[in-house]
Formats: sequence, structure tokens, C-alpha cells
Amino acid sequence: MAAELPSHIWFVRSNGGSGSYPVRPEGWRVVWVFVGGVVISAVVALLLAAAGPTWLWVLAFLAGMAASAWYFIGTARRHTDYSIRYSDYLKDKKNA
Repeated sequence: MAAELPSHIWFVRSNGGSGSYPVRPEGWRVVWVFVGGVVISAVVALLLAAAGPTWLWVLAFLAGMAASAWYFIGTARRHTDYSIRYSDYLKDKKNA
């Protein structure tokens, strides 16, 4: 197994199971977009909580979280090599 991955592979399988772990800058960018979406959802929810009914901020928060998760999971699934665990990737990279 080579440490150099094809350019379309941004994630490998996490050590703990079927999740994805970023191994390229593009993968880390996807992670940070997800984190940004979570933060923005929380800020919007806080602003709406101060000015609107409870159902509105809860709905806004859930919609933002769902959109962020959908983006992350969908992108990670398209760009993950599930045949390589992260620990194997590190070992091969070190030995290359």
C-alpha cells in the first residue's frame, strides 16, 4: 500500500471504525467548513433566541446543523478510501 493517495482521496478510514479522517488539505477544508457551519448555526440561533419565539431558533439551529452534517458526510463519503486505516496510512507514510 503506497503512502501517496490519488488526488481525489482526501480521507481515509478512522482507526475507530467506519468514520473518515482527513489526510489532505482538501479534507481538512471540509472539516473546517463543517465546524464553521456549526458555529454560524449557533450564533444565528442565539440571535433568534433573543428576538423571537423558541421554535424559530430551534428550527434555525437544527436546519444549520443538518446542512453542515449533510455537506460533511456526503463529501467525506465521496472522497474516502475505506480500505486504508489512518494508522496504516501514517505507518506507510513514515516508511516511504
